[in-house]
Amino acid sequence: MKRNRKICVFLLSAFLILTGCAERPSASYADGSPQSSSGAESPSQAATTEAPVSAAEESSVEEADPNALRICLEAGTELAQSDSDIRVLETLLASGLRMAGGPENIVFDSIPYSGSEREIALDKIRTDIMAGEGPDVFVVTVQGSSSVFPIPEKAMQEGLFLPLDSYIQSAAQSDWDKLTPAVMEAGQTDEGQVLVPMIYTLPITIYRKEDVPEAPPLGTTWQEMLSDETNILRNAAVMTNNVSGGLSPNMGCNMLSVLGRFADYETNELLFSEEDLLQCAEAILTLRDEIDRDDTLPVYAQGMLCGNGQLTFDEQSSEKYPICKNDLMTMIPVYSMDGDVTATVEAYTGINRNTKHAEEAFFVVDYLMRVDVQQNLKMFYVMGQDYGLPIHEDVLSAEFPQQKNGFFFTDENFETLSGVRHQITNVSFDNALVRSLNGLYTTLYLDYTYEGKEIPERALKDAVHETYGTLKQMLSE
Repeated sequence: MKRNRKICVFLLSAFLILTGCAERPSASYADGSPQSSSGAESPSQAATTEAPVSAAEESSVEEADPNALRICLEAGTELAQSDSDIRVLETLLASGLRMAGGPENIVFDSIPYSGSEREIALDKIRTDIMAGEGPDVFVVTVQGSSSVFPIPEKAMQEGLFLPLDSYIQSAAQSDWDKLTPAVMEAGQTDEGQVLVPMIYTLPITIYRKEDVPEAPPLGTTWQEMLSDETNILRNAAVMTNNVSGGLSPNMGCNMLSVLGRFADYETNELLFSEEDLLQCAEAILTLRDEIDRDDTLPVYAQGMLCGNGQLTFDEQSSEKYPICKNDLMTMIPVYSMDGDVTATVEAYTGINRNTKHAEEAFFVVDYLMRVDVQQNLKMFYVMGQDYGLPIHEDVLSAEFPQQKNGFFFTDENFETLSGVRHQITNVSFDNALVRSLNGLYTTLYLDYTYEGKEIPERALKDAVHETYGTLKQMLSE
């Protein structure tokens, strides 16, 4: 158990580092109509193609070529560890677009990996958007306050992005009906689809079907999970990271999953009270401590749902990875207090409303929705291994594996996965508000529960009060 606790501290520390910090959104306009094409992309060929022009290498993108299609690819730590890694991702994307018959005159508004240069680049892009300019296309895998759009939902309501419905109707590259509908709704406003999710996830507990024959029905509530006397559902009600089993750990995700629908971005109001948050935090931390001491549970894997190799590739189970490819699985999500199943968007794309290259810009978005691209393009298969599921519902089936390592679920388990997807009733971007909720949980856990200390009532109330105030302030800005 002590060894597990050390591993847990390491994972939590890594999680806190990844949550990031820094801030500021913005707004403006433009319009156009669609066009597309198709073709295949080979990542190995793309990697050797000459690198596209980076805006960081020019005194100004406009001076370099005002007719170029500007793409902002904001890559997170799961995809890049340096500026050179970001350039590789840009090169792969540009090469794939060219091979598909898309735009060739491409310039990237590069955002440096870290440091003051990164903040300068982010501020410039936001200023350009305010001035009616900026990149034509955004491909974003960085979430939270350190992203170009800390709260994408607010940016959507402010009208920053081009409505895409007319383009989607004429899309020639991808089958948009194969994109998970409930998750796609997260990118919609009264104007229609304005952002397009690429990768999403949700907290999940996976048991062997022989131990747990079926998941609870849609509409199950968190309170009902807690009242389960077998502890099967109680265990699934909180992410403990005791046995990740190959899934990506994220202990803080429970806050959003339990609260469910938590903000109205049209009115900029929270949909829960400070008292609701207090009760939620207290219940999760108490349950976490109880589950830590339960040795009666059957074998399980727990974490963020993704196409990780240990669940979709290994033929044999082991002590570290107790559930593997050939085991029949029962997947149980965390249900909210109102019975919702909540997913979070980890990567997305959209078009600047200011664009003067709408047709070329939509070619990029349509290309990213292709099944072969979500199988093969590096940003999809790397994030798909550890951070979530591709939005295209065929990917990770035996017919359409993520091809880097041949990741796929068996037919029976893919059907189970599809059943979980169809239970999703609420979706949020993994935005600065969500990261703040995660931070509340992980801080309290590390400072008290992990150390075996009871959380003082005053400390809990103060932490919740501070977090609630921060959330309200973020929404009002």
